[in-house]
Formats: sequence, structure tokens, C-alpha cells
Amino acid sequence: HAFSPITYHVRAMTQLHIVQHHHISLFCRCGRGALISVKSLLETLPPETTVHIVAAKAKCSKCGSKGGKEFRLHWKCG
Repeated sequence: HAFSPITYHVRAMTQLHIVQHHHISLFCRCGRGALISVKSLLETLPPETTVHIVAAKAKCSKCGSKGGKEFRLHWKCG
């Protein structure tokens, strides 16, 4: 899978089913970052869940804090 070298800030109200073929980057205040497949999120979350909800409820595996400092959508190319 190839990813565009350009990342875009996602509108907070974007629903997961609309971007199901892409990935979301979440960045914590402690500096940890994670790239998550939207398809994998849709295995456990309802399709109308928004990117904002995912970012707000995400828990950092390094420091344990909730609510990422920043999130971005990575468009899958090809």
C-alpha cells in the first residue's frame, strides 16, 4: 500500500465510513505517534463515528493520556 507524501488535516466531523480506505495519524502530547487503519477502526466502531471522536477517546500507549494533540488523514494512493 502506498501513501501520499502529502497529509491533510481532517475535518473533525468526517465520519469513518467516508474515509474507510485511508489511515489516521494520532499524535500525543508526549511525542508518540501512531498510524491507524480506518478499516481496522470500523471493525469495532460504528460507521458514523467521527474522526474527532476517535482522536478524543484514543489513549496513548506510552504515557496513558487520552485525547491526541493532533490528528491527520493519510490518503491511500493506488
